[in-house]
Amino acid sequence: MRSSFAKSIYVGAAVLGLAGLSAVTTTTASAKSKAVKVTSSKLLTTNATTRNVTFTGTNALYTKPGTVKGAKVVASTTTAKKLAASKEGAANFRAYRVATTNRGSVYYKVVSFDGTYRGWIYGGKDKTAFAGGVASYDTTKDQTNSGSTFTLTGTTGTKNDLFFTSPAYAEYKVGRSKAVTDTSTYKNATLTFSATTKTSREGDTWYKVASVNNSTTDPAVGTWVKASNVKDNNALDASKEVAVTIKDVATGATVTTFNVTTGVTGVGADATDALKNSTTFASDVATKAKAAGYTVNTADKVNNITSAKNGDTIVLYGVKNGQNYSTPTAYANYTGDVNSSVTLSTTTSTDAVDSASDAQGKVLAPAGGTTQLFGGTDGTSFTADQALAFLNGSSYYKQLLSPKFKDADAKATGYSQYTLTPETAKGSTFGTAFTATYKVTKTTNVAAPTTATTPDTTGTGNPFA
Repeated sequence: MRSSFAKSIYVGAAVLGLAGLSAVTTTTASAKSKAVKVTSSKLLTTNATTRNVTFTGTNALYTKPGTVKGAKVVASTTTAKKLAASKEGAANFRAYRVATTNRGSVYYKVVSFDGTYRGWIYGGKDKTAFAGGVASYDTTKDQTNSGSTFTLTGTTGTKNDLFFTSPAYAEYKVGRSKAVTDTSTYKNATLTFSATTKTSREGDTWYKVASVNNSTTDPAVGTWVKASNVKDNNALDASKEVAVTIKDVATGATVTTFNVTTGVTGVGADATDALKNSTTFASDVATKAKAAGYTVNTADKVNNITSAKNGDTIVLYGVKNGQNYSTPTAYANYTGDVNSSVTLSTTTSTDAVDSASDAQGKVLAPAGGTTQLFGGTDGTSFTADQALAFLNGSSYYKQLLSPKFKDADAKATGYSQYTLTPETAKGSTFGTAFTATYKVTKTTNVAAPTTATTPDTTGTGNPFA
């Protein structure tokens, strides 16, 4: 019996073993049928610059699509986060292949611009847009081009380490220009630039060369130069110069900018009188303005320089050649009596005055107003409606304030103030003053004046002077 029992156990165990083996075999087959496989792998053929990417830090980089058997980590998510935040252009990546798996996942094969990292990274579920562990990335950001001339200062010899086909690490495998082989010939060369950009990671400024010593056919034209290797010839020397900006008196648009030597030395040194009395300053301004197609009269009341120090920027207003402007001779009636209008003039002092009569006829220099005078073709006519519309549309003229004055009607604070707004105007011709009248409104109980100051009106003009 024992033998028979043992035999039955043996046979039962054998049967059980076969059943177990069948179960294992079934599981293995099922696992194989669900294994992740690459179903498509293609080379990306779109414009290379549209395939510059950065890591998002949410996924690692692998030797194969991450879920495929045998994939090994090239860069962990921790490393991916560091690369995403890097301030070095070498951390930029270029995507060049795309693969999809039988689970619908998209992977991109990428390489860092310095070649250190290469592998596959998860890119979401849609092949038409980067997602998941990668995102589109602009390696540079366009900047406003200054239009200055520059002197090349970074020449080091025959080896070209100055002129680049594109800014360093802005594109994959695009570096120093092969068009320039000997930089020693460019020592102190004068350059102009057609474009300015800034690298997104380092924040370095680069300039695209437009001409070299006035030549537009030089081999360096079209290359990029780092800002640290050139000197801006228009850079302000704050120890002896002021910057001058000329604006169109009719539109307020900037016409040209340049630097002028004041004749006094020292950063912050007072140059007001030196400029006002300098025929050289007036001549320099006139020459620069003429080259831009404008006429500037430094003695004009709209160009009254009340304060200038070395290192400052002075704004002057010019008239486009062939055009002229008209300023208002303005009046206001404070009493309501016929023929009692008072001519308006501008004061830069914020001192309170002792009475209403002391405030009458005076307006404060407009705070923050943009000088914009009434301009047009010299000698042509304009109507009263056009003149009034100009006054009401100008931040300089549309609302003026008198100095605050002591007033018995102001029982709470003791001070009142006049507000003046354009009421009428007369037609004239451009180049000739026109007459305007202002409506006066008195406001009582205005805030008591603070400590008196004299505002800096440099560049704001003084049309009621």
